[in-house]
Amino acid sequence: MIDWIKKILNKEEPKEILKWETDDSILRHLKANLNEDGSLKESAEKLPDEKKADDEIKFAPGLMDAMFGADETEESKTRIKQLVSLIKKIAKDGNIQSKSDFYREVTENESVIGIIDEFLQKLVQSSLPIEPHLYNYANKLATKTNNRNTVKFGVAILGLCQNKKPIEDIKILGLHDEFTVFSTVALSNLSDNLVKDLWELAKHVDGWGKIQLVDRLAEMELNSEIRDWLVYDGYKNNIMYEYLALSCAKNGMLNEKLKTEKISDELYSSASDIIVALMDEGPAVGMSGYDESSETIENFIRHSKTRNLNISNYITLHRIKDYLEESPAENETLNNWNQNDLSNCLIDINELLNSKDWTEEVKIALKSSDNIEYWNGKQAAQKLGIDLWDTVWKKLQQNPMDSSAWYDVTANAKENNVDEVIDFAIKNLPLEFLGSGPKDSMGIGDDFQKHSSLDSVITFLENYPKKGEKLILVGLDSPVTRNRNMAIRVLDKWKSENWSNEITEKVKRLEEIEPNQDTKKNIERLLNGEELE
Repeated sequence: MIDWIKKILNKEEPKEILKWETDDSILRHLKANLNEDGSLKESAEKLPDEKKADDEIKFAPGLMDAMFGADETEESKTRIKQLVSLIKKIAKDGNIQSKSDFYREVTENESVIGIIDEFLQKLVQSSLPIEPHLYNYANKLATKTNNRNTVKFGVAILGLCQNKKPIEDIKILGLHDEFTVFSTVALSNLSDNLVKDLWELAKHVDGWGKIQLVDRLAEMELNSEIRDWLVYDGYKNNIMYEYLALSCAKNGMLNEKLKTEKISDELYSSASDIIVALMDEGPAVGMSGYDESSETIENFIRHSKTRNLNISNYITLHRIKDYLEESPAENETLNNWNQNDLSNCLIDINELLNSKDWTEEVKIALKSSDNIEYWNGKQAAQKLGIDLWDTVWKKLQQNPMDSSAWYDVTANAKENNVDEVIDFAIKNLPLEFLGSGPKDSMGIGDDFQKHSSLDSVITFLENYPKKGEKLILVGLDSPVTRNRNMAIRVLDKWKSENWSNEITEKVKRLEEIEPNQDTKKNIERLLNGEELE
């Protein structure tokens, strides 16, 4: 705080003038990675300023900005005041020292979303001259730097400058989910055809940027073409459909589209996606915020009667059945249903689910190399009571490093399969690598599959005391904290009377060297026979 006060009172010595402009900019990186259709290539996702060790969490582009709201701490208020002071000097006479200091302040902090709105508001209130210095500086921050924070500030300030020259560059920056929200706000101030520009941008993004952009676009005055797009494609994103299902259902007029006598296969498929996403409330508001939920489901079931249903449709209809059979206490939305309508929907769904023998289709899906078809086959098999052991065991044998296959095997194994699962794990998992010694590692990056596979195996052993001891010892020696925690919980479930001397000594040794303090406390509780936290 003292350092901040010194800055404000101008009692600091001038800092080194940074060389912050570069031709190797983020904008240039994105332009070099454009597809012919105007979207970004996968190679564009990793930005030039990304510095991530293999074992650090990598946030999806735009996630941090989506997660955090306004930062109202005293430190942030002081920081905003400093940044505004620097911008005033830049706008007044293009002060070189202030340009360098502003760049330094922005790049030394991880996130800007918490202060940028308040910063822009202060900027507007200051009525600063835009030409020639402020516009020029903002444009260079946006287009001539290789730091994501400076690009965000540059784009945000450009939105206030009322100069339309950089619009095309702002659109290209907006193609990357890290900058989509900032480009959207800037375009809102600069575009002559905002709905069209935002729609074009929304069609080329797929992550957190799309989620925030489509939410904004959906509330605007839209033509029928864009409303159709909301229902057919707008809700789709690579995070979770749940985030956009409600906006697209309401503003895309899904129910109106389903009221017609006949609908296309494309609309039926999209309606299926949206309805399932609306039922899966949690990450976002779904059916509870959708006034037309009952009519939409009724119309969807009506159209289902006219189709040659596949495994995917079977799963959707079963999901709707489960939803409608929830108690009103668990699902208050059902209180708004007419009980006769609800009963009729359940009767119709049961008829559809029993309209044919699904067994052969499930068997075909379970043999598929397509991940989605295989997943659908697994879901349908579980609903139909079809035993999955032979399928998941064969899948694991084909790829012993597939963590999802390990999860399926341990979830479907029966008591008579335990020994062969343990034997297969010992022979096929890289145990020396997995038990290379305790570190406070998160086990992500290139080795995630290996450590995640060990997760499943260790957890599987909790119901089988004394079995797979070698794997538990590996877990206790894992560099990944999560693996060690799971091994500790398994031993807690086993009870100490089922521990070998080797396990007891290993746990005692781990208590001495454990690098994670929370895990260390749990080891102490384990040895003392206390409940784990």
